[in-house]
Amino acid sequence: MQIVDLTLNLYDGLKTFSSHPKFTLLDQVTFDFSAPRYELPCEGFESKLLIVSDHGGTHVDAPSHFIKGGKNIDEVALDKLIGSAVCIDVSDKAQDAVIDSRLLAEKCEAHNLEIREGDIVLLRSFPGSWGEGAFHQWQGINDDGAAWLQAKGIKALGMDLGVVDEVGNPHRPVHMRMLGAEILLIENLVNLDQVANSRFLFIGLPLNIKGATASPIRAVAIKDKESALQ
Repeated sequence: MQIVDLTLNLYDGLKTFSSHPKFTLLDQVTFDFSAPRYELPCEGFESKLLIVSDHGGTHVDAPSHFIKGGKNIDEVALDKLIGSAVCIDVSDKAQDAVIDSRLLAEKCEAHNLEIREGDIVLLRSFPGSWGEGAFHQWQGINDDGAAWLQAKGIKALGMDLGVVDEVGNPHRPVHMRMLGAEILLIENLVNLDQVANSRFLFIGLPLNIKGATASPIRAVAIKDKESALQ
């Protein structure tokens, strides 16, 4: 069994989208501060304070992120984020080319990929490392592409970009379509080159945060799990 970590490393100062706050990691208790409370061999303890947006790092959007009255992250069924997954690699496209149904169909045919009802679909869009170069200007998927995937009956869509929608589109059609249909959206995935054009078991569970519109997740692909490849 091979486990591929698809999760962006969180570090102090990380900013994954322009409108979201930076991830902050602070000392809460240090060894020097806590040591007088204990006796050797215990030398005290350390703990950290985390300040993070519910959309920080690799995260999953709940319907309530864009749908008024939609489910919050603590109300989302966990089975939507565990299951058989396929990664479609479209990273050879131009920066300004959107991911539409034609491109998705072409890539699936070229690599003999089948999208099944109940699948989790991951899209590798960016050819470089997370955040480098024109990362934040790289085009995502458009409504036509999202509608094509929705018709296949998928339960979640993930991408290696900071936002799945087209850059500069204020209507956010993909968020509105998918979250409105309770198809969850995962953003800021990494290492998709290691699972490109293959089928695997995906696990990406959110924190159980009451009332949150999203949650950071630890996303992993289990490549050699027979149940995911059948």
